[in-house]
Amino acid sequence: MTRYYGFMILLVAVSTHGFMTDPAQGLVQRRVSFTSTSSLPMAGFGKDSEKKEIKLKPKQQWDRYKSDDLKGSKIVRVGVHVIDGEAGVVEWKEVGTVKSKDDSFTEIAVIRQKALIADHSRRMFPLQIFAKDTLEWGYMQGEEWLVAGKAAMPDDIEKLIGFQGLPEPTGFYIKTATVKATSFDNSALDSGFDSLMQKRTNG
Repeated sequence: MTRYYGFMILLVAVSTHGFMTDPAQGLVQRRVSFTSTSSLPMAGFGKDSEKKEIKLKPKQQWDRYKSDDLKGSKIVRVGVHVIDGEAGVVEWKEVGTVKSKDDSFTEIAVIRQKALIADHSRRMFPLQIFAKDTLEWGYMQGEEWLVAGKAAMPDDIEKLIGFQGLPEPTGFYIKTATVKATSFDNSALDSGFDSLMQKRTNG
């Protein structure tokens, strides 16, 4: 029994020593250290990584596509393909076109507007592309599809780019301004877009 009490006294002494080495700091210091350690995984990322990315709206980006700021910009064809894990020829589905200020942000325009492009791909190919599918986004350079990879995103990039979807059965991108929720203007089909559609029809 004496040995048992001696062991318990020793255990209490060791425990107290571990947490109360400095009475002026005590457990408070331990809690401060724990809090600081838990925040370490965020170190090095900076404020940019904590900035919430604004969800783009189709009408807004279409208006920018048609704006005077992008009027002379090159029209670039964009599309997606479904990653199915099987080897073979990749089948790209053309979805629409993008523009960027001074033709300087083509790849970024695809990356930043990929949600809009994916949404429209499902409208164009409802039985071939589904919400659960894993997609890859790309754009045409010459006659070759290039995959849009990762790129640094400039501030307010959404103001320097625009997306226009190809016509499809729902008429999402050719609705008149009188239709609620899809109040789009027929004037959106600018001369460059008309030329592209004529080429697709004749080709």
